[in-house]
Amino acid sequence: MPSPETSPAGPGFFCTARLELGQEIRGLLLSPALWTMLIILSLLVGYSFIQAVDLFAQASRTAVSFPELARGMNPLDGIFVPTFGAYYLAETLLLPFVAIRLIGLDKQSGALKLLLQLPFSPLALCTLKMAAMTLLWLVSLLPAALVLLQWHGLGGHIFAPGIILLFVGHGLYAITIIAIAMFAATISDSLPTAAMLCLSITLGSWVLDFAAAGQGGVLAEISRFSPAGMLHQFENGLLATCYVAAFLSIGLTFFLLSVIWLHPGRSLAARLSVSLVVLLVMGSLAVLTMHAPGSWDLTENRRHSLNPADSRALARLDKPLTMIIHLGPQDSRLLDLKNDMLAKLRRVVPDLRVHYAKNRSTGMFGAAEDKKYGLIEYEYGNRHDESYANSREEILSIIYGLAGIRVAADPVPVYRGYPLVADARAGRWWFYIILPLLFLAGGLYSAKKL
Repeated sequence: MPSPETSPAGPGFFCTARLELGQEIRGLLLSPALWTMLIILSLLVGYSFIQAVDLFAQASRTAVSFPELARGMNPLDGIFVPTFGAYYLAETLLLPFVAIRLIGLDKQSGALKLLLQLPFSPLALCTLKMAAMTLLWLVSLLPAALVLLQWHGLGGHIFAPGIILLFVGHGLYAITIIAIAMFAATISDSLPTAAMLCLSITLGSWVLDFAAAGQGGVLAEISRFSPAGMLHQFENGLLATCYVAAFLSIGLTFFLLSVIWLHPGRSLAARLSVSLVVLLVMGSLAVLTMHAPGSWDLTENRRHSLNPADSRALARLDKPLTMIIHLGPQDSRLLDLKNDMLAKLRRVVPDLRVHYAKNRSTGMFGAAEDKKYGLIEYEYGNRHDESYANSREEILSIIYGLAGIRVAADPVPVYRGYPLVADARAGRWWFYIILPLLFLAGGLYSAKKL
């Protein structure tokens, strides 16, 4: 029986935990993989940022003279999302090699058995390892901070809510990758095997997202909740409860599986049975999160939102609104409809029911085989209407006609865009030389002093 000093609530526990956290951070700082990842990340971020600024400047030269074109010049889409693509690559391909060391080296050296004799459980040990890796991931944001400083120095516009959401999305994605890497290390006997297993999971999500592009049905629905697909929603500036909950569910699932498989003294049958329970519970929770309500449009141009007056009117609909869409899953009109009006309607209509009619045509000229191809049918109460148009004005006009209401749009400021003709090549010294040398010096200093 543990003494009060070494119990989970005693001062001895917190002292030991603090020492162990420092030891985990020290082990990571001694890892060549960490410093290699930071050096590569600096080069990737610098290259992505300089190229993004160059392309943004080229488009801005024309947009400066034409207000209509200037509205499309959004720094979040043109600068920060492409730049953070470097973080996506690093988190997918490089971060697992660093995170695997959290458990893999302890297993190989036999230190894991000694650590499990300390006055805290496998859950506490995994929590400390996750905390150490999260703290060092924050260090990897130094190139991103430099991007913000340089863009501000060039006179570029920064919209804080969108940038913060981008950081949050990549943070959730990184935590999920770390949890997957920890689980791969717990069930593998060697670091290369753990790396292959982790990459097969992360790259599988990547492939799923790519394969589902332009598709419909179950595959498209599953891909929406793959780590790569959910990260894309954060990049689009939409904070949705379902995606945050799904990220946390996936990360927590692999974290709990790591806890279960960490202790070498447990029998295989016990591990499998408890793992099955965790998968069933967390799988059920993940399914429920797919329909969790609540979303917030954090884009400056309000791309995910309708006019406030339209949103208020649609939120007051007290009957189910049914839409029957006669379009093939690969038809560009359906993709535009899903990404634009359907997504906006789902956010505000209390009971929206969308059905996709089965048809033999999947192309733009399907009307020759199906007379209804391209048609969108609307049902509200006992009223029915239909149209081939998929524009915002036409769709809202039909819905309001069925509901018997009239809506006057609220005056809203027009997003004017932020074109900027700038040159970021002067920042090459920071991203290609100064930061890599600082990271290299950090690695050498850690190897010498720690």
